Amino acid sequence: MIRHGLFGCLLILPALACSQNDSTPGGEGGAANGTGGSAAAGQSASTGGTTTNVAGSGGAPPSGGSPSSAGSQSMGGGESGGASAGSGGARTSGGSGGVASSGGNSGSSARGGNSGSSQGGGSGGTKSTPIPVKDLPAIKEMPDPLTMNDGTKVTSVEQWKLRRKEMIQILEDYEYGHMPPAPGNVKATTVTAVRRISTSGGLSADYRMLHLTFGPGEKLGFDVGIFTPVTAAQAGAKFPILISLASSANETSIGSATAALSRDYAVATVPYQQLGADSSSWKSTGFFSAYPDYDWRDFSAWAWGLSRAVDYLVTDPSIDPDKIMITGVSRLAQAVLLAGAFDERIALSAPVAGGAALRFSGKEMGGGLGQGITEIVDQNTYWFGPRFPEFRNRTPQLPCDQHWLPALTAPRLFIMCNSLADQYGRAYAAVQTYLAAKPVYEFLGAAPNVGLNFREGSHGMTAEDWSALLNFADQYLLKKGGTKKFDVIPPANKLP
Repeated sequence: MIRHGLFGCLLILPALACSQNDSTPGGEGGAANGTGGSAAAGQSASTGGTTTNVAGSGGAPPSGGSPSSAGSQSMGGGESGGASAGSGGARTSGGSGGVASSGGNSGSSARGGNSGSSQGGGSGGTKSTPIPVKDLPAIKEMPDPLTMNDGTKVTSVEQWKLRRKEMIQILEDYEYGHMPPAPGNVKATTVTAVRRISTSGGLSADYRMLHLTFGPGEKLGFDVGIFTPVTAAQAGAKFPILISLASSANETSIGSATAALSRDYAVATVPYQQLGADSSSWKSTGFFSAYPDYDWRDFSAWAWGLSRAVDYLVTDPSIDPDKIMITGVSRLAQAVLLAGAFDERIALSAPVAGGAALRFSGKEMGGGLGQGITEIVDQNTYWFGPRFPEFRNRTPQLPCDQHWLPALTAPRLFIMCNSLADQYGRAYAAVQTYLAAKPVYEFLGAAPNVGLNFREGSHGMTAEDWSALLNFADQYLLKKGGTKKFDVIPPANKLP
């Protein structure tokens, strides 16, 4: 059965899967319905291995050595370090700022001016007593990320740290469900030793596959494919890296992400189906059975899995731990939004064809344009958390919206890439997400660090999206300079 939509037409990076005829590079068919891929969902595709890297609870990344070097490594640490509004976005944030939520604040210690879950574990299991959905007040405008639950305006960085904790708790209580804390015991085993390959784009790369294990009894895990550039290879080189949610981790999984490789970024591919099945059988797959006391579902599991990849990458001697980027398309963009918001080690988040504000989408709120809450939960109830379906036909009672995710990413880098004729994600609603998150970047003195890019055309990811993502990364992450503007909002007549 094929599921359609912004949260349904699955665009796997690097493979596209929108019909039964689509297949991934290298003949990896079966991804079109979101349940295929080269490995069974929730189960590792790899076997064996020779090199184990043992994770500790902290410490700095090791230095020196080759990408395939053996031995014990500590996995932890890895701290990562505006302009015109255009004419198309008329409505900005307002409302009561999520004062409806009750229950305590949560999160771990602040890092880099932020606070909350610094290593991708949500509120870390903090219990709260959320107000029943039926009793939540309606908030017509986008809930203000700079207004505390008690109505106090955020005027200092210390207040923002507290507000960030409140926002993470609300997102988990009402929209995504609750993630377990970071396991702290990630280990990496070499499945495929480093070897030189030629990619589908004709570029040479050094490729290896690792299998990560972690969690209770070290019984959880997934594969990671790592591709490093050859042209920039030199002794002691540390590469910026782009993590891409994909259908597998084999040597063909890089697909169109060769665009990043061509600019001397390393690429890591993470098979999202190994993190949690994109199907009604999700509960028996991936990470879920190991954490029965947590009410998380697919988007949270995929985001949590991205953070486990980061756990390893901040220790890899070939990777720059301060220059880790993540991307995904369509429903996988939701995992990217969430991981970037919660995990402060991620330097740049780049969701593609995702992130449209729910208050401006669907039949209920968007004049039938794009997918809103009702369309999403009518499609399935295993992407978002268990309370999310209660907001069907009552979107204004949701005490948060999609703009909270880039707001929580601030002041780190964030760019959203969307299309003007996306049939599943309304372009106008995507602009509202950007506009409502931008005040947080401005408040933190990082206005240029949030960007957006629109192209002509429909749902998906094209070469133009790749160019925008990588131009943004070159300009702001690698600081190569440039004059490209990433705050240009299309004119109103182009924003349905």
